[in-house]
Amino acid sequence: MPSVILALVMLGLLLGVAVAFWWQERRRMPEREVIYGVEDALGYVTDRLSDEARSALRPSDVRRILEWELRYLQDPGVRGDDVAVVGGLEAAQYAQEQAMAQGYPYDGALIIEVLDLQAEYLAALGALGDPVDDEEGRDIIERYDQQG
Repeated sequence: MPSVILALVMLGLLLGVAVAFWWQERRRMPEREVIYGVEDALGYVTDRLSDEARSALRPSDVRRILEWELRYLQDPGVRGDDVAVVGGLEAAQYAQEQAMAQGYPYDGALIIEVLDLQAEYLAALGALGDPVDDEEGRDIIERYDQQG
């Protein structure tokens, strides 16, 4: 009989712990996912273009520029040893080179405007970290170079 009571007490404790874990998990705040949507980014950027850029670029042109920047940012084979910087000059140069190679002579200022708005969109999503100061940036690059 004492072993039955002990078994029931242990079962009760086990159920109590399971309920506590379940309750704790239910109370946890859901994490906010950051999802980059190409169509959302395209809409964000085209809605905010200057009048000059809007008259010079069609939505398909803006999409093309955004896609080239994303390729630059995501593919280390494309950017080599360059650090990936959203809206950076290197990404703009890459986009302009791709544009010229494919017969789209976009003005550099237009590309930079599109990439600046792209960076603004990513910041609005919360997809970018806080900017780093020059010293912190050098430290990060040095650590990266030592690992690589």
